[in-house]
Amino acid sequence: PPSPLLSLHPLAFLSSPPSAAPPLAHMGCCADLFRCSSLSLLLISALFYTLLGAGIVTLGVLALTLPWAKIIVPDWYAGVTIGVGALILFVALFGYLAFCRKKNKCSISIYMLFCLLLCCTTVASTVVLFRYSDALHLAKESKFVNVTDWQREASESLKEGVEEIWEECGASVYNTDSVTYTDEFQVDADKPPYELRCTNSDFDDVAESINDQCLEAAFNDENFDEDNTDFLECYTSSSWWAPEARSSTLGKLNTPKGVFCACYEEFADFVDAYFFVGKWVSFGFAVFFGLTFLGCCYLCCCSKPAPARTSQQEYAQQPYAQHGQQPPPQQKGATILRP
Repeated sequence: PPSPLLSLHPLAFLSSPPSAAPPLAHMGCCADLFRCSSLSLLLISALFYTLLGAGIVTLGVLALTLPWAKIIVPDWYAGVTIGVGALILFVALFGYLAFCRKKNKCSISIYMLFCLLLCCTTVASTVVLFRYSDALHLAKESKFVNVTDWQREASESLKEGVEEIWEECGASVYNTDSVTYTDEFQVDADKPPYELRCTNSDFDDVAESINDQCLEAAFNDENFDEDNTDFLECYTSSSWWAPEARSSTLGKLNTPKGVFCACYEEFADFVDAYFFVGKWVSFGFAVFFGLTFLGCCYLCCCSKPAPARTSQQEYAQQPYAQHGQQPPPQQKGATILRP
């Protein structure tokens, strides 16, 4: 060990052992990476919640103002939609507060709980969407005959949508002679192609889409037997939708189930396309919300701010301060060597 006299020498600090090196506190690369990733997820999720909340509020307002949307969407549902969007915007505010005030554990905790709630919700919705998509595919393969369990649930959702559109559209189906079904006239009414018409002009695009996609091509001469057999098999099945007693094809087509059975493949494919997008988007959201929740947990429980670092000049002056001495003036550009 150095002698007491040597410790009073102005350059005594140069002989200090390596163990006297300053305890510089610094975070490792992994900790820095985790913290940076967590903060990035926090900011991205807050921005996403802002866009999501604004979009939901916009949809709710449109549901209250657009004529066709007011028919399909109840006012209370649109009001709830606007409320949910406003709540998401409010939670996004906590995300921004948590990002800007990283030491505020309250903001991070509230935001973390909301992320956990959304993660659980999206996981549940993902499972349901996958089940509904599979059930709808199986129901389509069975031509919507004798459907049960999840297939019945998926078919019921299609039934409600078709019946709602049929009623609000004021729909009627006409044959090639522009004759529709009546109780008095049923003879020679089955003359394809058939055409769906709406008395409500707001649904003209819907009618045009149904005609172009399937109804005008149904029961054509080339595939008449196959189309008619599939149609009758679907229409007469009462496992999930009771048919109306109509003798002619035109009479059957002038019912919601008749139009559905004539176009069941197109209806199922149309809905399944949304299910396909929805289930994978929901899966992606579940993963994103889960990672955001883990990032908030890390910021709230594990991440600690780095302590103030001691500068090289301040540490170099510590030996003099310990002995009540004034350090010698340091020339500009001079460096202090250490063992």
